[in-house]
Amino acid sequence: MEVKLAENIKKFRKEAKMTQERLAEAMGVSVSAVYKWESGQSVPDIRLILEMADLFHTSTDVLLGYEWRNNNITSALELIEALAREERYDEAAAEAEKALKSYPNSFDVVYRSALLYLKLGEAAAEKKANMRAVKLLNHACELIEQNRDESVSEVSIRAMMADAYLMLSNTDAALRILKRYNVCGVNNARIGMVLADFLHDTDAAEPYLNKAFSSFAKGMNDIMIGYANVFFQRKDYQGAIDCLLWLRKVLRGIQPETELTWFDKYDCVLLETIAECYCFMGDFEKARSRLGEAIRRAVRYDRAAPGEVADMKLFARLNIADQPRYEEFGKTAMDCLQCRIQPDEGIPGLWSMWSELREECLHETI
Repeated sequence: MEVKLAENIKKFRKEAKMTQERLAEAMGVSVSAVYKWESGQSVPDIRLILEMADLFHTSTDVLLGYEWRNNNITSALELIEALAREERYDEAAAEAEKALKSYPNSFDVVYRSALLYLKLGEAAAEKKANMRAVKLLNHACELIEQNRDESVSEVSIRAMMADAYLMLSNTDAALRILKRYNVCGVNNARIGMVLADFLHDTDAAEPYLNKAFSSFAKGMNDIMIGYANVFFQRKDYQGAIDCLLWLRKVLRGIQPETELTWFDKYDCVLLETIAECYCFMGDFEKARSRLGEAIRRAVRYDRAAPGEVADMKLFARLNIADQPRYEEFGKTAMDCLQCRIQPDEGIPGLWSMWSELREECLHETI
């Protein structure tokens, strides 16, 4: 194992907003002694380590900063996970407790054991398992500096604690955690669900659910556009088309295609992108059909009378006032298309197709 006492003294001191002088005064030592501790030139005696742990409201183990480097940890975790996959939870829990006894301050052991107890608590509805999970997750937060998994953070661990409290029917504790660690609204959906489902407080739930839905809509768009680009760059143009068609269906939602909404402006962009994919596939008939649909939709959108463009029904039903207007793509729907289609873009047949169809569609609507 490796001890990180020097850097932890400095870290905890700064977190407590203390100078070296203040820490020296609190410990009854000289400033130079604190300097030597933090630079690793000397080590405080055990009495001072205990006092500092109390001062910083942490344990001596955490202050020392154990980092276990032992292949046995990996073997123990692999065994625990294998038993859990086979749903041999009692055996897995027994192995977890052995590992925790041997490595009580290894983040990986504590965190993975907590996950096991969460799974056990959910599968068997065991109160003790969920209480054990809460305790281990709290300890994992104390050891978070050891974590090397970028998908895990204190925020995600606290959200798991909230899940455990919900399984313990301690809704108030779950809600407190979710609200306290609601960084960038990451827990909005969960908070809204708890308020509406567990506490039946619809008025309090709605603002959280509104924000969560808006974030979901944007996130879903980013995900599917990202996937479409992945497929496009791999020259899997049908895969890109499938992503864009799915996105169109989801974003339009319950709105009939015959009704003009704010989404139609963005839909022109999606249709044009689908046309690009068909051009690269050499299917110019389908490309022409999609591009023509995009142009006709753009003309209709841009010529709509004031009030003719309707709000999205689902957004209105959910009482979400901030509906996306897609202004970032262009002032008009035709601007959105013209910005995307250029003669030197190198997309086979698209420019000539665009020039011809634009004139046809404009003539049709005169």
